[in-house]
Amino acid sequence: MSNLVFIFKAYNPNKRTTLFMHKNYTNYIANSEYVLPNSNTSHGLFGKVNDFPNLQSENNLTPIINYINNLAGNKVPIYRGYISLREYDAERLGYYEQDKWKSLLENRIPSIAKKMRIKIEDLQYLGAVHIEEGHPHFQFFIWSKKPTINYFVNYKEINKLRNEFTNDLFREDLIPIYQEKDLAKKNITSENYILQELRKAVKDERTLKDLIKYEKNYEQTRRIRAVLKDENIKQVVDLLIDLKKELKNTTGSIKYQYLLKYPDVIEKVDNISNIIIKDSLQCQKEIDKYIRAKQKLLEFQYTNPQILEEAQEILGLDETNLQEETISQEEFEYEDIYVIDNASIFSEDEFSTLNEVCSGLRETYDFGFYIATDNDPSSYDIEALSEEYYFDYNFGVGPEKNGILLMLNFADRDYDICCYGDDAHKVFTDSKKDYVADAFKPHFRNDNWYDGCMAFLQKS
Repeated sequence: MSNLVFIFKAYNPNKRTTLFMHKNYTNYIANSEYVLPNSNTSHGLFGKVNDFPNLQSENNLTPIINYINNLAGNKVPIYRGYISLREYDAERLGYYEQDKWKSLLENRIPSIAKKMRIKIEDLQYLGAVHIEEGHPHFQFFIWSKKPTINYFVNYKEINKLRNEFTNDLFREDLIPIYQEKDLAKKNITSENYILQELRKAVKDERTLKDLIKYEKNYEQTRRIRAVLKDENIKQVVDLLIDLKKELKNTTGSIKYQYLLKYPDVIEKVDNISNIIIKDSLQCQKEIDKYIRAKQKLLEFQYTNPQILEEAQEILGLDETNLQEETISQEEFEYEDIYVIDNASIFSEDEFSTLNEVCSGLRETYDFGFYIATDNDPSSYDIEALSEEYYFDYNFGVGPEKNGILLMLNFADRDYDICCYGDDAHKVFTDSKKDYVADAFKPHFRNDNWYDGCMAFLQKS
């Protein structure tokens, strides 16, 4: 089965080790013994750099090497990427040619720019193809000619990029597997009697009203008994009503992954799911088909440990576990990051100061203090957005992930103070949150975001 290794890494430009990590990397990828050289040069470097429009035809690489080293020295965020194929796939798909790799990356430039929050006209990149035995690969790095202060990448965006490159490379192989997966997903519902009957019930307005009455009184009317004539269906409805009561005691989104902090709720969800699944043998078969299709898709993202280890060494990723097909919150670390400014409202100095204050508070109180901004009109309610940020960026301190987040959504000029962990909830009661909000809201009304966030940290 085909394999793909995809790595995309952001380094903290403020760390001295980052400068040494980038230094001479340009020369390495351009002149490696495995490099696929340009037609008119001995090196294999190509890309889009405004200051070097004729890069592929220039033999002297000293200016571009110095240019990249200066970027790193000036703390410009530089992202490194690595894509590797098996020899079999590279040969059958034509990836022993430089133009194929170049087209692969450039077709994804709009997506990369969006995920990195770089204007597409400002995105610059360099890369080279290495035809190494066992795993031909493409190494590249990306930066913005108008750099932003946000150098980190959400782990979900990395996983999305991996899937996009996988789909581009193996489109013809993947289409029948996706069709198999989608059909199985559809049949999971259609082959399950309980799910079909519940779907019919909620589509009927009268039945739905009666079910609401039934929620208040379990002995409600013959009509309900007629609807719930199957004991398994009645059992599921009763369990769902009980679950609904439990969900009233939770906060934030009710997506499964966000409910993991409520073990009793998760146990009830799992129990309901098992009852529904066990009701239909055919449904169980369709679930097995769906899982097998998912496994086939994942096989496109696995490769052997030796190649993964070599990729780690090349990109300096010794601390990153690359043996999973996707990166999770727990695996993806945001070192020393306490401020996420996706709405770009802070200056570089403001961003650095806020981050330093948050870091100092964390050291003093062993407790996480965070600020995040967004400007996405498609974002859902502010509380759910807060929880998503808290999980996606792996916020929190200690096993219970104790911390507090000030979330600002500029799409609808709304805010939320999100607490997580038992210690956080003990300290930040509703009255405490109101006290803190009273301190920063006057600043926010005047669009003074930096002073407002400082007030949030001072009063917290």
